[in-house]
Amino acid sequence: MEFQGFQHNLPDFVIALIAISLIAVSFFSYRKITALSLLPRIGLITLRTLALLLVFVLFLNPYFFSSELVRKNPRLLFLLDNSESVSINKGSYQGIESYQSVLDQLSIYSRNNIDLEFFSIGSSTAQLSGVDQLTFNEGESNFYSALSQVQELEDDFDGVVLLSDGIITFGRNPALLALDLTIPIYSIALGDTTTVKDIAVNNIVSNPTGYTNTFHNVRVDISQNGYEGESITIDLKDSEGNTLATEQATFSSGEEIKSIDFSLSLEEPGLNQYSIIVSELEEEWSTENNSSFFSIDVLDGKTKVLHISFEVHPDVKTVRSVLEEDQNIELSTMTWFGSNQVIENEIPSMEDFDLIIMHGVPYGNIDQALFKGLSTTSTLYFQLPKSRINQEGIFPELFMIQNSGNQLFQVQLSPNSESNTHPILELPEIVYQNAPPLVSSLRSISTVPDAVDLINSSFQNVKTPNSILSIVERGGVRRSTVAAWGWFKMYQSPNEQEREFVIQLVNNLVGWTSNNPDNRRLKISPSKPVFNLSEEVIINANLNNESGESESEASIELNISTEDGFLQPYNMSNVGGGAYELSSESLGPGLYSYTAVARKGNREIDTQTGEFLIQQTNSELVNSIRNDNLLQSFANETGGRFFEFENVSDFWQALNSDNILQQNQELVESYHFPVRSFWWFVLVLSLLGVEWLTRKYYALP
Repeated sequence: MEFQGFQHNLPDFVIALIAISLIAVSFFSYRKITALSLLPRIGLITLRTLALLLVFVLFLNPYFFSSELVRKNPRLLFLLDNSESVSINKGSYQGIESYQSVLDQLSIYSRNNIDLEFFSIGSSTAQLSGVDQLTFNEGESNFYSALSQVQELEDDFDGVVLLSDGIITFGRNPALLALDLTIPIYSIALGDTTTVKDIAVNNIVSNPTGYTNTFHNVRVDISQNGYEGESITIDLKDSEGNTLATEQATFSSGEEIKSIDFSLSLEEPGLNQYSIIVSELEEEWSTENNSSFFSIDVLDGKTKVLHISFEVHPDVKTVRSVLEEDQNIELSTMTWFGSNQVIENEIPSMEDFDLIIMHGVPYGNIDQALFKGLSTTSTLYFQLPKSRINQEGIFPELFMIQNSGNQLFQVQLSPNSESNTHPILELPEIVYQNAPPLVSSLRSISTVPDAVDLINSSFQNVKTPNSILSIVERGGVRRSTVAAWGWFKMYQSPNEQEREFVIQLVNNLVGWTSNNPDNRRLKISPSKPVFNLSEEVIINANLNNESGESESEASIELNISTEDGFLQPYNMSNVGGGAYELSSESLGPGLYSYTAVARKGNREIDTQTGEFLIQQTNSELVNSIRNDNLLQSFANETGGRFFEFENVSDFWQALNSDNILQQNQELVESYHFPVRSFWWFVLVLSLLGVEWLTRKYYALP
């Protein structure tokens, strides 16, 4: 241990002066006490001097440095597939029995010279205390989540051991994540690669939200192998088992995916569950995947949107095309051509709409009475090149972004990092520098004090303070302003991600702006509206008091009831900052409703209700063919190896030859601060205590 110095800002002469003063104080405290002989007097002076100087030295905060070489065991992260598909008996793979056999052959718990940590792969990734926590009942396999976990922890481990069948049923493609890993993945392939004779509901495409008194499109993909020329019946049923529609299909080849379209009439509002049932054929490998469930949150009425164009521009067609594709929007259009006239021959009442979208503003004198209700209706305003300069005095509530310069430039988008959690910015990832440029002024400044800039502009790869997208929420009305044009180029881009970006941005803008601000004191909702049968139900809440401040000292009682009236009471956990959470054990399938009551003492703050759905899923049964390509790519791209479940006898030998199991010497450096040690203060008290006892012995005051 080496002395490194002191942590203080005092000059050396001040330190010396204080030290001399402390010694002088100790000396003069006993100099005039003639009742003591010389030796006891020197002893008492020494005790007090040592105590005072020790306190002063601790105040100067000395510190020491030490280092040593420590031998560390190798660390391995085990990713264990916990989905239903690894429990299927197929071919030479005997489900859980074969899985357990692999774990036994690996002799995990006898590897005392290796540090192991375990994580399960399911709809999400969870840490396990051991392999005995595996349940093999997860309804989905999310490899993107699993590799994201590895990416976060890779600095702490020497390698990853992946036991899985490689069948992805949920989440994004993990291939790019694997390329970025710096530690090897050793894949052990579970399951079977043989093709079986089977029919399965492969996919159901349906908008999760619908509206009463409308028809809802549902597309069902049916996959089959080995049933060329055979016919099937596909039934669409409600939650009570009533058949709502039936379709027939005939397979024209030995391996095929057939798409079937249904038009579902939505009548009752609420979270409704439906099922797709496919008739069984002889010699099917499994009939469990002949059915699948989906849900639709049926709302009472569509969002009514009026789109007004005051200028001819391709962006107008882009926005209207996006909105026309959304079944949840009832779109009306107005195309202005001056003199208070529109192409559609009739100007509707602004008060009849949830949202007014305006492309540009009109020239000249207009009849303000035609736009009565605009000040109390949510608006989304898109600037256009001509009418952007015609802003003074016309619809002042729209113009949150002021252009102070007439010169226009080609700019790129630059989302504001301080607002990246806003729901409008939940967008597909694109490379902004490579996207088609927009056109805007470089002097576009937000003029509304409480407005929030979500997107700024970037000019020649340099971020600017100029606003592209600004939003505000006042008195129950939301307003958004977009101060750039040229979105049609991105909408027509050959890059699919860029096209999806524009579509999602328009939908997010319309969705947020048209919704009324949520002024509830208690805001509570499930983490998602539909849970799989094996998932834990998580409900989150945020509570504000009557003054609008976060309330962290209340209690929230939550009663969850089933459709047959069974009631289960819960108390939500307080996680601080006005946030509350409930994590419930897995519940049975069905529709659940809940009532939440927030109280502080005897005062009830707020009450809210809601519902969620728990449904079965067959996604793990649709495809039972082991994905060796994925597992091999993980191994090859990270420098690991690939093993089949029957051949793991040389697994540890392979890791040893790759130098994964070698103990590493690590230089551990540390700094030591005596002021943080309890024993130095014990020593000070001991010195003072001995001095006090000595004074008592000699009867000194």
